[in-house]
Amino acid sequence: MQRLHPAIERARERWRREPFAWGTGDCIISVCDYLRDRTGIDPAKPWRGSYGTREGAEVIYQRHGGALELMRHGMTQAGFITGQPKTGAPVVVDFFGHEITGIYLGRLTMLRLEGRGLVDWPAQVLEAWPCA
Repeated sequence: MQRLHPAIERARERWRREPFAWGTGDCIISVCDYLRDRTGIDPAKPWRGSYGTREGAEVIYQRHGGALELMRHGMTQAGFITGQPKTGAPVVVDFFGHEITGIYLGRLTMLRLEGRGLVDWPAQVLEAWPCA
């Protein structure tokens, strides 16, 4: 098994230890926390702290046209550029018809899901930012 970047390992440990929570530990905030840890840049800065419920998250997602568009907005504002996925890249995937943000691990994507916790899944990548 390949050794992962220490920031990925730290994210994996946090996602296992800390419960999923809208606004502080949901899929987008968790991936942005990982990016902040790895790069020092926070793509969630424009909306961080502005919601604490699923309904609040949905308002923000819909205002931007969905989770993919919200991530595109945050990543662009933070100076990240899209490209081919590589290990450690933040990605948005199609998870059974839902846009979910995760960390690309190669064949699998590390996801943080409400009610399921940490899941490594072979989801279709919709967009990647190979910045990390």
